[in-house]
Amino acid sequence: MNIFRKWSVYLRYTFFKVIFPFPKIISNEETLDLLINSGKSIIRYGHGEFHLLGKTEYIGCQEINIDLPQRLKEILVSDNSNCIIALPLGLNTMKGFNVDCEYFWKQFVVILYKKYIQYFDFKKTYVSVTRPDMDFKDHSCTQKFFDRMKVLWNEKKILIVEGEMSKLGVGNDLFAKSKSIHRSITLSQNAYKKYPQLLEACQALVKKYDLILISLGTTATVLDYDLCDFSIQNIDIGHVDLEYESFIARRGKSGYEW
Repeated sequence: MNIFRKWSVYLRYTFFKVIFPFPKIISNEETLDLLINSGKSIIRYGHGEFHLLGKTEYIGCQEINIDLPQRLKEILVSDNSNCIIALPLGLNTMKGFNVDCEYFWKQFVVILYKKYIQYFDFKKTYVSVTRPDMDFKDHSCTQKFFDRMKVLWNEKKILIVEGEMSKLGVGNDLFAKSKSIHRSITLSQNAYKKYPQLLEACQALVKKYDLILISLGTTATVLDYDLCDFSIQNIDIGHVDLEYESFIARRGKSGYEW
């Protein structure tokens, strides 16, 4: 990494933290407790959603769609009591992050934050969408975090909405304590072009389940919002399976096969 560029990012970030307001975001642990206790749906905005929000680039799994950026903007500033908006902790603090994660978010802030500042409500408290394992230096509480997360689907009938290549929880025990699992499979890439059919299929299924987990990139953000008035908790689960795999592998427990 270019040393001059690195220090330029760090200095500019320090300046930005002084002159700009930043959203209030609670921790991963507080977010998890809120999800368990409130039963509300969570709508996730990671860096991919922000890139499409600003129409800046193709992000690898979703091409820019004429409708998608507008939907993402509308949802981010919405105020639906049935759901809560999740943002990356890196838009509030770098506490506990490893070196790579800290630099990523500081660079994101100095290059892109001014584009998105108009969409934040600084009187609101957001929840966290930050990866619980790979982004942090200290892993001593990761086991406790995943054990707590599993309470979300303990003895529940789950509908998993995912891309055809995702296979969320296949090959590990992440959902072992759920009552049952049904999968609604769609495109792994550019899933939003099938959105009307996807939404219709999910609306027809929601009353059969206790919890919906969605892993579909930026499409999940919109789908989660459109399902949040159906009296069932929907969670944009993001990369939780990769995080759980990372945790298992690091603990030396990766003895299963796909």
